[in-house]
Amino acid sequence: MTNPTITDLRRELEKAREALVAAETQLARHAEMNAALHCSERVMYSPLHAKVYAAIDQITHALARTATPPTLDHQSSDGVWAALVADLDRCRHGRHQGEACVGCVSGISEGNPDAPPGSALGYGMRGDRIVVPDRDHKHDPAAWRARTNGGEQ
Repeated sequence: MTNPTITDLRRELEKAREALVAAETQLARHAEMNAALHCSERVMYSPLHAKVYAAIDQITHALARTATPPTLDHQSSDGVWAALVADLDRCRHGRHQGEACVGCVSGISEGNPDAPPGSALGYGMRGDRIVVPDRDHKHDPAAWRARTNGGEQ
């Protein structure tokens, strides 16, 4: 969660940046107009124009430093690990199994060729298999555990 003070400061910095960009554009047009009026081949920008330009760069830098880090797709209350596991059905082109994909031969993502549904990824503490579930059940943690019938799998 982001600190509300930082969020407020970022909002105010965005407003100031927007105003300074407009002022920089106005100062540039004014200098270009003066050059055209005096038939000058060279446009002379004022020192104020340079200071406004520098302030815009400083605000952009401050906004970049306080930006929130990107979040993963499908992030749930289980956190980053759940998002990682939910992405195991993606094909080489980054599309989930069954989604449209121009890189796959059929035009529909065929899913992860290294871990198709039903394949075992490992074993739990009690020896139960951890398997890739079908597309409809990939967000259900219980579906990742293979059912055992009397100790057999």
